[in-house]
Amino acid sequence: MLTFVLGSGAQAQTFKVLHDFDVSAGDGNLPSSSLLADSAGNLYGMTSTGGAHNLGSVYRLSPTGTGSFNETILYSFKGGSADGAFPQGSLVRDSTGNLYGVTSVGGITATVCNYFAGPGCGVIFKLKPMLTGQWAESVLHRFTGTDGGNSFAGLVRDSKGNFYGATSVGGSAGLGAVYKLTHTSTGWKETVLHSFTGGTDGAAPFMFETALTLDGLGNIYGSTYQGGGAANAGIVFELIPQTSGAWTEKILYTFQGGADGSESLCGVILDTSGNVYGTTLKGGTQIGSGTVFKLTAANGYAKTILHDFNVFTDPAKEAPHTLLFDANGNLFGTTEYALYKLTPGSNGWSETALWVFGNLQDGGANTVYEPAIMDAQGHFWGATLWGGPAGATTGGIAWELIP
Repeated sequence: MLTFVLGSGAQAQTFKVLHDFDVSAGDGNLPSSSLLADSAGNLYGMTSTGGAHNLGSVYRLSPTGTGSFNETILYSFKGGSADGAFPQGSLVRDSTGNLYGVTSVGGITATVCNYFAGPGCGVIFKLKPMLTGQWAESVLHRFTGTDGGNSFAGLVRDSKGNFYGATSVGGSAGLGAVYKLTHTSTGWKETVLHSFTGGTDGAAPFMFETALTLDGLGNIYGSTYQGGGAANAGIVFELIPQTSGAWTEKILYTFQGGADGSESLCGVILDTSGNVYGTTLKGGTQIGSGTVFKLTAANGYAKTILHDFNVFTDPAKEAPHTLLFDANGNLFGTTEYALYKLTPGSNGWSETALWVFGNLQDGGANTVYEPAIMDAQGHFWGATLWGGPAGATTGGIAWELIP
């Protein structure tokens, strides 16, 4: 593990490379999820390729007590009808230590969905720790296309143990779906809650390497990458459960493109007042480098742009991804290039770039598609898709930043 301490005046920050992925050593390659922490300080994640079959892996990084981390590959995907391939999204861990996630392809050899040449539309899987130290995989659901396919979104679990997710394609119109996975007496059952149809309804809910958001009433929030009208710039939606068992879609906002923003790739989060926050990959009043926005619930979900990115003048550059809050109401997020902070003030929100990737300290790591997580001490943990101290153009790293 490489550690660097950088100081500026009275303030110092520590950046640690926890693991440098190297596919040539049978390791995972190209991290494809946020990290998930347990109470013992272990970190779990997925890689989209690498592993024993070069079809992706689930890994664990375990603290050694001396500040370093040891990596263990918990499972390597086989592809085909055996299981999935190219896992994406985010992992969920239950109270007994089982892990749950999705893959973007695999599961059924005869079916091909839209975004990959590989067979199968993906699976929902479970990994169970065994007394032997090994992990056993079981496939809970195989997507067929009509019930969704090619999921880049992870799972979110409600208090009853049901899982919810989104697929980028599939559903009745082939333009993506939101689904629910329920455990029954005969096994796990998937139900499509909403199929996107394009137009004003939205299309392609990528929810890239993140997950849907649930509120306390069981409503589901998310965003689509496309659809919404003539601009085809995407929407923010809410799905509301009905007593009949059906779900009703409410369109909270339709992006207009250009200065308004477009292509909300990574879903949304809520504050305690029900206000909705998210990002757009493109658009904004600068030069189209993306935005951070707020939809105010008490004002009919009217939109305010909190920050406009500018690839030439903003240290965080462009292409923002998923957001998170701290206890003080500050927003944090990653762009393709940086970890940043947005602080509310009387004159609006101000941005601070906490770490800009691609330097000597992080070994040239870059392409930060993976959302960061934050612990109770304000430390950040995450992964990058590319780069690392080994100097390879692929691989990626897992990292920690102590501001």
